[in-house]
Amino acid sequence: MTRRYVVCGLGFAAALAIIPVGGRPAVARFFGQGVSIAQSLNQPKVELKLIAKQKRVEKDAQGKEQVSWSEIKQDVTVKKGTVLRLQVLGHNTGDRPAEKLVVTQPVPRGTVYTIGSATQENAELDYSVDGGKTYSPNPMVVITLPDGRTGLQPAPADTYSHVRWTFSRAIAPQSGVEVSYEVSVQ
Repeated sequence: MTRRYVVCGLGFAAALAIIPVGGRPAVARFFGQGVSIAQSLNQPKVELKLIAKQKRVEKDAQGKEQVSWSEIKQDVTVKKGTVLRLQVLGHNTGDRPAEKLVVTQPVPRGTVYTIGSATQENAELDYSVDGGKTYSPNPMVVITLPDGRTGLQPAPADTYSHVRWTFSRAIAPQSGVEVSYEVSVQ
């Protein structure tokens, strides 16, 4: 019984090497997938962490307003008009540089993006006003003019749905990036 199993096993392996699957012998295809799996295991690993901070404005002894940011560490209820800073920390925990890193962050429901608040840190900054389908550094919306024609104007803050950073420089192993943007609670 053992002999038949070995012969059958060898016969099956020989058939795999000969029978083309998808234009290539099956064994070559399987080895190619093994290389692909090994390459993906050896890719850089970038861990992302999102931190929310609430803006606090207090007056000092001279009556000047002082702005500070306090991290929100648990579920809290925030009032309409509260400004939040959403901070994304990215850390390359791998042993290879992370190239062409793209970080996309949605504007949370119930908030409005604060135009001009996103930090760039060596990244190209783009925005979406259509739910993340398309991006532009200066999003525009179509409007109807008083005479009935259509035109373009800069997108209002309440239409921004996503912020996206595309890093031009590789993120070295064991180093990171930090970007942020602000929203106000509606």
